[in-house]
Amino acid sequence: MSEEKILHKGYIQEIFSSFQGEGVAFEGSCYGLRQIFVRFAGCPLALGKEGTAGCLWCDSPQAQKEHPKYCSIETEAGSQQFTKKENPIILKHVLDNIQQLTTKDLHSISLTGGEPLHQPKFLKDIILNLKQKKYKIFLETAYAENLQFLEEIARNIDFACVDIKDKSAEATTKWEELVEREVKMCRILRDAGTKVFSKIVLSKSSKISDFELVAKLCGEVNIPMAIQLVSPTKKSNVQSLTWDQLVSFTETAAKYLPPEKIGISAQVHKLLNIL
Repeated sequence: MSEEKILHKGYIQEIFSSFQGEGVAFEGSCYGLRQIFVRFAGCPLALGKEGTAGCLWCDSPQAQKEHPKYCSIETEAGSQQFTKKENPIILKHVLDNIQQLTTKDLHSISLTGGEPLHQPKFLKDIILNLKQKKYKIFLETAYAENLQFLEEIARNIDFACVDIKDKSAEATTKWEELVEREVKMCRILRDAGTKVFSKIVLSKSSKISDFELVAKLCGEVNIPMAIQLVSPTKKSNVQSLTWDQLVSFTETAAKYLPPEKIGISAQVHKLLNIL
């Protein structure tokens, strides 16, 4: 690696070791597996890229800020104790902390956010260095500002979850265009050899007609779909799906995808009160 690459800096919200709490029994899902989470700071949706203030029920509001002063880093894997380092943090420090948190049961490195693709050069440097060290990469993304960049790095991504935004999340003023872009991201990753699935967070206010559009597009590219029940927040007063709604959504998805590519996800790490 050149000295220039080693000196690249970026903004990270937190780095810690835990277990993936989202996903289902799909190829590409790392649900239940030990990961080191690298949460990138900054979300283009929350920063107004799509004309709104981002998702109504964002589960990582602390990562919306583009340039946080500090990065929180777990001191020892599983300790849930953190120290702080000033941002922007250099690549070497990110890699050193990942090495320090590596355990024998580690499956992969989760690059999440915020939005990892919002810091393309820094993200690329992290991925290439981790691949050199034989780590597996799991990318969680919702918005590629530059699809060509995603094509460039996709072959280095082992697993991926593309978060397709339900219309009721109010993440954009041009919802259908955003969904089409997100499904295109799925296709780019799949074509590069990544094991990828889509995730859509639904609430009581979600509409079956909106969901059917997403299911149809995912079916056209044959991408598995995880239907995630929203985690209620005090800030948004969001409510979870009813049983009748859940059944209607899964049966609607089955018009376009086979049963083995439709599943239910919940944020189990929140239910267990772990990181």
